[in-house]
Amino acid sequence: MGRARELTMGTRRPRRNGIAANPDYAALTRMTKAQAPDVTTFRTVLDRVGASAARLRFKEGVIYLEACARYRELTGEDYGPRLGTY
Repeated sequence: MGRARELTMGTRRPRRNGIAANPDYAALTRMTKAQAPDVTTFRTVLDRVGASAARLRFKEGVIYLEACARYRELTGEDYGPRLGTY
């Protein structure tokens, strides 16, 4: 079927590995890498992503975990999931 599909429909396009078109994940990535991000904005975006009913994709989950770890590092407040604690 692979060759027949290629002849009739062309070659397959590779899957995109990007995250969803959600600006919250871009903001979390930016704030995680920043030296001194605004903590209240950081917490607001983390709350919004954490309260979302949509299931996280792998990359989104990684971004969320890293952001939670960075928030804990900045504030000392226990927030969000920790990697390997389930």
